[in-house]
Amino acid sequence: MVAIELLGTGEPGVGALMTAVGVGAVLASLFASFLVGTRRLGAWFAIGVALWGLPLALVGVFPQQAAALFLLAFIGVGNALIDLAGFTLLGRLAPDEVLARVFGVLESMVAVFIGIGAVVAPAVIGWIGVQGALVAIGLVCPVLAVAAWRRLRALDTTVHALDADVALLQRVPMFATLPLPSIEQLARGLETAEVPAGRAVFTQGDVGDRYYVIESGEAEVVGDGRVVTTLGPGEGFGEIALLRRTRRTATVLARTPLLLRALTAEHFLPVVLGYTASAREAAVAVDSELDRFSPKDPSGESANPS
Repeated sequence: MVAIELLGTGEPGVGALMTAVGVGAVLASLFASFLVGTRRLGAWFAIGVALWGLPLALVGVFPQQAAALFLLAFIGVGNALIDLAGFTLLGRLAPDEVLARVFGVLESMVAVFIGIGAVVAPAVIGWIGVQGALVAIGLVCPVLAVAAWRRLRALDTTVHALDADVALLQRVPMFATLPLPSIEQLARGLETAEVPAGRAVFTQGDVGDRYYVIESGEAEVVGDGRVVTTLGPGEGFGEIALLRRTRRTATVLARTPLLLRALTAEHFLPVVLGYTASAREAAVAVDSELDRFSPKDPSGESANPS
């Protein structure tokens, strides 16, 4: 409609306008690759949504061919931003067990609303003309982007908190060999626990149901009545009871107030043991940790605590 009725460029003009969108998408994809590590994915997603509509409205205001080619290129830019930021946010925030369904619903909604748009657009054009329809429909996305801005920025805060948890887990030698998606899966299952100074996180002989990582503070590992080692931020404990299905083989005491991040066995075991290559490497790391924290009993033999 823009090429044939508004600009008078005929059918070749349709191809030119679509080419402009494609050029914008290609150029933006090169820039978008630098946004992968940004903490403002929600903001960039909002900008991408706005760019899907604002150029259409401006074409309605400035119906010249050169302006239309330039403006529609920004729709391609918006599409690249939506693909990068939107899919990344969904992939990082949606629980793994429902992620496939989330993307399935998303793709279904896209298909349904394309169909709705195909029905509505001609009616709107017939009602208020091509230019009026471009302005009216083009403003929908920018308005929605502004309305959702605060909530999208809140998603950025959530992702930032997830990044902090991922960084903490990556400091643990046992998790260093796991792929990033696996570590993110662990991070989404973290629980917070605070332990006052002098209090035991767990005692020798307890049933093990959690793995712990120290976010702040110090802890002492006590095996058979003597201090084996001291643990600090970025170090974990409790894996032996989970991996070997035994009771706790040592006591862990809070030397100072502890802020801990905990993983239940249901979150810990499937990730650590669920990938063949990473499980093999994780087993090597676990054995290393076991050797490091093994106290000696009176006979001189090791008694691994965790």
